[in-house]
Amino acid sequence: MVHLPSPGTTEGPTATATPDAQPVVLVLDYPGHRPEAKLSELRLENAGFDVRYLLTRPLPRDVTTETYARHALNAAGDVSSGVHAVLAYCMSASLARHIAALASATHLLLFDAERSTAETIAGEVLTILRSFDGDAELPGWWNEDDLARHPDAVMERIDAHLFEVIHAALAQDAGDESPDAAEDPAVSQVARSLTDTYVDWFAHLLAAYDARSPAPSGPFPLAGAAVHIMSAGHTLPDDWPGIASLARHTVDTDRNGFAAAEETQGLTLRILRPISPEI
Repeated sequence: MVHLPSPGTTEGPTATATPDAQPVVLVLDYPGHRPEAKLSELRLENAGFDVRYLLTRPLPRDVTTETYARHALNAAGDVSSGVHAVLAYCMSASLARHIAALASATHLLLFDAERSTAETIAGEVLTILRSFDGDAELPGWWNEDDLARHPDAVMERIDAHLFEVIHAALAQDAGDESPDAAEDPAVSQVARSLTDTYVDWFAHLLAAYDARSPAPSGPFPLAGAAVHIMSAGHTLPDDWPGIASLARHTVDTDRNGFAAAEETQGLTLRILRPISPEI
């Protein structure tokens, strides 16, 4: 269970670690294979930071931002000495201000931030369905209004529908669509494992979608400490809810090499610690 800063060790959002401790940095970066470099390639550990990666398996299955954020914070362990910064990549950025508010972080850095929208989630559902059934369409129960009103029900429908489609595809690949194959425990086990991987991802997307709601402590208050860092050509939404204003920096690199680029690393260090050893 995470131990958040106590009144004796922090003064709201300006809390930092004790002088003898490494500054704690919390990172939100969804795990799994992807062509883009991960935030771990910033190598902040080599620059004297105590880096805690919050999105580790087993991942939260909560579909509301506040509950997802609180469960993700459990992966941080003891942060009673204070949290120096929260860093987040892509759609995890929508959850980051809630994490920053809960942990009374001093800095908030968002890398190639994106919003989770109804269109995003629908597109992900369709992409995954078509990877198992090329003719698949969005299921008839899909309803954008339910994302806000009944996210738990949406998650249950996604889970059940994906399992059905994946199970059928696996049975077909085995060359046997008989009733016995449909009941094959091995097929069901693999289908369940694959479905669970996707359900983790959709829980993340739904919790990020819910992040339009106010953060626990209101807007992140430090305008100078909330920063967007972007790769060349990245486009941000017109507004970013819950944060009064954010500085913006663009790094001249493509998205795939963005987090590993020396310019991204150097800029991140200059923000987190103006006088810092090179990585």
